[in-house]
Amino acid sequence: MIAWGLDAIVLARYHASLPFIKFVPALFICVPSAILAGYLTAKFESSILGLIIWGCLAVLYSFLVINLPTKFYPWCLDKIRPEITPVLHFEELIGLGGYWFYCLFAIGITCLLCGFLENVLLDQGLASSSLLGPQMPFVICALIMMLSGLFGDLLLIRDFRKPIVAYDQLLKIAETNYGHDVDAETRRNLRLGTVDVLGELVLQPHTLTLVEVDRYLTLTKVIVEFDGHTALCQAVQSKPTFCQLIDPIQQGKVLFHFKREKLTKVDSAIDDIIDLNDFPASLIKTNRILSQVRTRMPKKFN
Repeated sequence: MIAWGLDAIVLARYHASLPFIKFVPALFICVPSAILAGYLTAKFESSILGLIIWGCLAVLYSFLVINLPTKFYPWCLDKIRPEITPVLHFEELIGLGGYWFYCLFAIGITCLLCGFLENVLLDQGLASSSLLGPQMPFVICALIMMLSGLFGDLLLIRDFRKPIVAYDQLLKIAETNYGHDVDAETRRNLRLGTVDVLGELVLQPHTLTLVEVDRYLTLTKVIVEFDGHTALCQAVQSKPTFCQLIDPIQQGKVLFHFKREKLTKVDSAIDDIIDLNDFPASLIKTNRILSQVRTRMPKKFN
């Protein structure tokens, strides 16, 4: 729960829309399942059974860490806010097995530790004459599971809020420096040119919504909503790159969704920034002619 609670607090602080959209399902799943695991472990008083129960809990928590931000969040966003469906696009993450391994390893250690210690702590707590003695098993296991939540946040969850935090900070900086002369180097370091297209909108209140994540968790897009205006902004490795004003109600996905055509030998992290149409027709035609000539040349010249 600490992972989703921390995530919700940070998102609310940085003006994200629906900051508790992942916290609510996590609350109704994590709390009852942890209570049930603790109850069953105490009831059967078996160390082996306790490890199995808490091991299953680690699998459940790892499932939530991976699937709440990648599957549930876009699904829920599509149902709650259908007006932004045209720009909603979450790709299947590359290396998903690696995320499962690290989540199960980190979260599993803490859960198995709780399963191993629970009955021992209960016996010591019940035998203690102190008023706080019976409460110590709960306190110690809660602290251990807080560590589990921090692991989940560090492994994956925070990567889905970094673009929102980055753009909210950029908009605050742009508001502070609006109307002031800022030298070119400072503008470049602060990336102020990214939000130049927004003009006076940076002075207005705003909300941010993550609407796209690529398969490498590198290229992300955020919708920034002002009073009556909407901007679609892109970030590469959580660093703002550029924004454009859009109208998600009247325009279709083809008109304002950044194009996805791939160029040969162009890195996937920037293939949404460079488009084939940006090159002159003469250059494209020349490239095709050269390709045809190479295919007809003898092998020793290739």
